[in-house]
Amino acid sequence: MMAAGTAGNRGRKVLILERNRVLGRKLLLTGKGRCNLTNYTDIDNHVANLFPQGRFLYSALFSFSPEDLINWLEDRGVPTKIERGGRVFPASNDSHDVRNCLLNYLKENRVELRPLSRVLEIENLEPTCGFQIKTNQGEISAERVILATGGCSYPQTGSSGDGWGWARQLGHRIVEPEPGLVPLITREKDLEPARGLLLKNVELTVQDRNNRRVFSEQGELEIGEDGLAGPLALRASLFIQRGREYSLLIDLKPAVDRKKLDRRLQREIEELGHENLIKLWEKLLPRMLIGPLVKRTGLDPELPVQQLTREQRGVMVKNIKNFGLTVIGKKDWSEAIITMGGVDCREIDPATMESKIVPGLFFAGEIIDLHGFTGGYNLQAAFSTGFLAGSNC
Repeated sequence: MMAAGTAGNRGRKVLILERNRVLGRKLLLTGKGRCNLTNYTDIDNHVANLFPQGRFLYSALFSFSPEDLINWLEDRGVPTKIERGGRVFPASNDSHDVRNCLLNYLKENRVELRPLSRVLEIENLEPTCGFQIKTNQGEISAERVILATGGCSYPQTGSSGDGWGWARQLGHRIVEPEPGLVPLITREKDLEPARGLLLKNVELTVQDRNNRRVFSEQGELEIGEDGLAGPLALRASLFIQRGREYSLLIDLKPAVDRKKLDRRLQREIEELGHENLIKLWEKLLPRMLIGPLVKRTGLDPELPVQQLTREQRGVMVKNIKNFGLTVIGKKDWSEAIITMGGVDCREIDPATMESKIVPGLFFAGEIIDLHGFTGGYNLQAAFSTGFLAGSNC
C-alpha cells in the first residue's frame, strides 16, 4: 500500500492486484492488533536489529525514517505514542486506524484496487521492456512491477510465498525461506512439568555444533509445549537454521557467578538447619522448576541439607547456571511472526529497490531476505522499502 500510494502520488497509473477480498489483513494482526509501527530510535540501531545484512536498508531508512513514518501518520490524522523499548503504536491501540489511513492514501492518489485477483505468471517482455501479467481475471500489461507479496508467516492472511516463485522465474536467487520469531523444539522433555512457566531475568545462550556462540541474551523465557517459547526463544530462532542441531544453555541466575551462588547456598544451608534438600531448592527456584532440576542433578530431595557435600553443591550450581538443552527444530509457519529468507539483497539496488537483473522490477517488504527482532523493526523495513520502490518505479 505504501509503494502503490507513493507511486500514485508521483502521477503513475497504479493497479494493486490483491488475492484477498480486502487489503492489509496481516497489518491488522501486528502487535497483537495494536500495530507496532516502528521503533523510535536512530537508523543505526534499526540497521543493527535487521538481519542478515541490515546495512542494505540504509538508503531506504534515510529516505523514509521512523520519524518520517510517525509524521506521515500524524499528518493524516493518526497520532502515535511511544512505549517501553521505543515501540511506537497508534494512540488508539487499533491497527484498523493505520490500515484505513493507507487505504485513504490509495484513494487520494487514484490507485486502482483489484481484489480476489490471483497472479498466475509474470512474463518479462525483454528486450522491449515491460511485463505481461497473467491473472485469474485476465492478462495485464505493465511498464513496471513491484513485488510486495510478503513471506509465509500468518498463512491465514493469504501469505503463501508466491512472490518468490515469480522472482525465481525472472532470474532471481531466493535464500531458502524458513519461519522466524518462532518457538523452539528441543530433544529433551524434562521441562515438561514446568510447561507454561514464564522465567524472568534469565540468560539464554545458543551454540552451534562447533561450540560457537551464535546468540546470547538476558530476558524472559517461557517453557513451551515441545521446548521453549517467549521473547528470548523467539529472538534466538533468528539465528537457528532448520536441519541443524544447536545447544541451548539456560542460566537461571545470571546476576551472580558460580562462586557467589555457591556462597549463597552455604548461607541458605546454615539458615535451614535440619531441613531437607527440597527446602533449599524452594529457596532458589520457582516451584514448577524444582522437579526438572532435581531429576537433572540426581540428588535425593529428602537429603538433609547439612549433609550436602561441596561436590553436590557444585552439581546444583552447575545445573542452575548451565541448564542444557538441544534444539532439534522450530515450530512451523502457523506460529511464525516473520519470514527468514527471500530475494537475495545482492540482486537488488538498495538505492531504488529495483532489480539488478530485470529492469523495471522492484521489491518491497518481507519478500526480500531481510528480517528483524520484534519491536517495530520489520514493519519499518516494509514501509521504508515500499516508499523507496514507489518513489523510483
